Amino acid sequence: MVRYILAIALSLAASVACGAIFVFSLIQQIALVEMAASLVTALQVYFLSSAIADLFEKAKRPSRLRTSLVVLFTVVLVAFYSFIQYFR
Repeated sequence: MVRYILAIALSLAASVACGAIFVFSLIQQIALVEMAASLVTALQVYFLSSAIADLFEKAKRPSRLRTSLVVLFTVVLVAFYSFIQYFR
């Protein structure tokens, strides 16, 4: 049960972080980061719903691949935003 809660919390935190990057790039009018952030946020919300579905369906364990992808996409988006901000 704890694994499911951790997977859901990680997905929720990643969704919030990607959404925040989307809002910041929208305010600063960085179009390329806006597009990337909106796509990654959509993926993160999908991963969040999949983690919740695993909890309801009583799967054996949360998907390690999905958890890895959540972390990977979040790190890549944060790095991309930081890179664009640095060279702007």
